[in-house]
Amino acid sequence: MAPVGSSGAISWDPAAERALKRVPSLVRPLVRRKVAERVANSGRRQVSLADFEQAEARFKALRGGRSDQELAGLLPVANRPGAPLLVLEACRAQLSGCPNVILDTGPWQEALEQWLAQADISERLRRRVDGDQVLFHHKLKIALAGCPNGCSRPQIADLALVGAAQPSFDAQACTACGQCAQACPDEAIEIAETALWQPQRCLGCLQCSSVCPAGAVNLSPPRARVLMGGKLGRHPQLAREVALVAQPAQAVELFSRAVEQYLTEAPAEERFAAWWQRNHREDS
Repeated sequence: MAPVGSSGAISWDPAAERALKRVPSLVRPLVRRKVAERVANSGRRQVSLADFEQAEARFKALRGGRSDQELAGLLPVANRPGAPLLVLEACRAQLSGCPNVILDTGPWQEALEQWLAQADISERLRRRVDGDQVLFHHKLKIALAGCPNGCSRPQIADLALVGAAQPSFDAQACTACGQCAQACPDEAIEIAETALWQPQRCLGCLQCSSVCPAGAVNLSPPRARVLMGGKLGRHPQLAREVALVAQPAQAVELFSRAVEQYLTEAPAEERFAAWWQRNHREDS
């Protein structure tokens, strides 16, 4: 007889077994194991429909609206050739009609995906993993955001691109009405005889130009702020801006240089963000 807490000898009620088949196939084995373990830990030997329904409710809360593919990316996978070690998340501004979009992330995503594939980054990262499973924290996270609102969470990604546009102010056309300063979410504009722009505070959104009644604010062509080194975990840290680039190839060059250096120099157990922050301290 299997000891309490072992899921090896757990049977399933036919109704529970039928309900399990509704779970997406990518995560069904994990759900089966977790439900069986919970039943075994309670001292019982069969999964009932009620047991499954309780687990299903918890699973839906965990899922949080994620697609099957997104959820599968969070789960452990066997450490074998071909196991994915990359998570690339791009904002969906073009599909959703987002009014804040500055940068069309499509060409930038294509350039990054081409580099990642040609340089075999995923497989080279996988070979660094010590153990029989690839976990989520082993993966390199890349985020692309079309505007400074950062819906794809670039601030906590290893590598990220954020759309931005640099404003310039026509002093002769400016009436010093102050509407741009009031609209700026980053307090990057002060009003004296004309608008005074503080570039160190500006994140490059569209707000000032969209409210100026005199048409005195002009925007540069869309660019991408290049960020590196963001992560969560025990010692969270926000990604830091390293460059402002105008073309996808420039971003690829910066990312490639950093990742190649990481693969060559970093200890096997050290994650990219920790390595990058250690080698790029703000006070150094």
